[in-house]
Amino acid sequence: MGLNAEHKPMMLSNRASFLVAGFCIAAWAPMIPFVKERFGLDEHNLGLLLLCVGIGSFVSMPTSGYFSSKFGCRTPIYVSAFVVALCLICIPFIDNIYLLGVVLFCMGISAVALDVISNINAALVEHVANRNVMSGLHGLYSVGGFLGATSVTFLLSLGMPLHWAGFYAAIVIVALILLGGRHLFTTVYVDEVDGKEKPEAKTESATEAPKKESHLKYYLHPTVLLIGLMCFIMFMTEGSMLDWSGVFLRMERGVSLEHAGYGYAAFAIAMTTCRLLGDIIVTRFGRGRIIFLGTLCIVAGFCVAVFIPSLFTALLGFALIGVGASNVVPQLVSISAKLDDVPTHIAVTIVNAVGFSGVLIGPALIGFLAHAITLPYTYLCQAAAVLCVTVMSYLLLKSLKKKMPDVVSAQK
Repeated sequence: MGLNAEHKPMMLSNRASFLVAGFCIAAWAPMIPFVKERFGLDEHNLGLLLLCVGIGSFVSMPTSGYFSSKFGCRTPIYVSAFVVALCLICIPFIDNIYLLGVVLFCMGISAVALDVISNINAALVEHVANRNVMSGLHGLYSVGGFLGATSVTFLLSLGMPLHWAGFYAAIVIVALILLGGRHLFTTVYVDEVDGKEKPEAKTESATEAPKKESHLKYYLHPTVLLIGLMCFIMFMTEGSMLDWSGVFLRMERGVSLEHAGYGYAAFAIAMTTCRLLGDIIVTRFGRGRIIFLGTLCIVAGFCVAVFIPSLFTALLGFALIGVGASNVVPQLVSISAKLDDVPTHIAVTIVNAVGFSGVLIGPALIGFLAHAITLPYTYLCQAAAVLCVTVMSYLLLKSLKKKMPDVVSAQK
């Protein structure tokens, strides 16, 4: 069943915000090998540089939910998109590595805020429209990732200077968010959106002090933290593709610098295709099966890329990782948004902030490991971590099935 006419504008705006969130961080990926070459960095030092993005993500964690609760979703998304665009313009011009670290720190803060608040907006869309839309919206994130990585890589392959590629990425980001983001929610309180009372409904009363006191309980909720940890590992997998697939192809498979970005493109194409079909697939087969089988597919993809030494199998392995990762995180976010005993905007903020930090902190951790045990063995460690998610997902879904059978199955 399609969306009602009143729901279409808010859905289109949320699609635009996810598209921008995916595009902006992926547009940075093809620049990484150039930064590595410009400053003569090894894997360890490149990991330290990428850690600046991760530190920025940690700073953004406690603030994204706060700013969205104060200003709604639209304004923080606009500001975050503009800051990321400015950072992409500045990166090619910076010759001082410490200044570059500061810029990457700012980009990390804004990238996480853009992603987290887009997910909060998506949780509201799911509630108001009463439909499974999370996978499709994350599919637009993947579309943005594919467009950002492939378009910037293509322009660099044609010989375009790096600074013009940065300007191109910034113009696309600003144009998309200005043209498409007008109908993002100006509140995160569901009762103000559709008049239905929810745990996160805004109130001002004498009970405000006890409510503030209880907020710590929400932030330390074991189920939310477990889902956040699972998303961290899954986002770390995406980060390993975003920041290290090009280095893997360059160092391990002998691909030229200009074409190294196609490793992430293979991952992004597979992920995008499966996410765009994700809402249908999840409704048919249920969240449990999708999460379980998806993690196993990721493990297989890492093994194929590492153990079979050819360019084709490396691209095939990256594509398998994209297929597996496509619908795991959207379903985990959707489950967290539907927990009865945690307000939606708090649950989604924690899960996405902890999770998305994996995209930003994970590549730095991978750099440290790659320096110590080589990148192929580091990829195998990543596969082992994803296998742990398989086990955690089984335990989580078994626990929730007794209390929330409809949420776990996602079948209508």
